[in-house]
Amino acid sequence: MDCEILYPTLMYNGEQRTFKEEGHLFVLNVSETGICLQSNFYIPVQSFLSFYFRVEDNIPFKAMVKINWSKVDNGIYTSGGEFISLNLNDIHILRDYVNKHK
Repeated sequence: MDCEILYPTLMYNGEQRTFKEEGHLFVLNVSETGICLQSNFYIPVQSFLSFYFRVEDNIPFKAMVKINWSKVDNGIYTSGGEFISLNLNDIHILRDYVNKHK
C-alpha cells in the first residue's frame, strides 16, 4: 500500500504512549471510514490511536482511529478501527485512494 503511518500515539484508560522507532505500524487495508493495521505491539479494543497519515504523495494529515477489534497470531498484532474527526479534504483523499485501488 502507498500509505504510511507517522508518529503514532496510543491513548487508553487516560494514559497515552507515543511510539518512535520501537513501534511499527503497517496499513493492511483502508477505506473512507476505517483502517486495518498490523503492528508489533498490542492495541487494546476501545483505545484510540492518533497519527499522521500519508496517503500516496499527499501531505500527511492528522488522523484518529477508535479501535474496534484486535487479535494476535504468532506474535503479529492485527487491529481494526474507524476514523473519527477527519475533515472533508481528508475524506476526499481517502475516497480517491480507495477508488483508484479497487
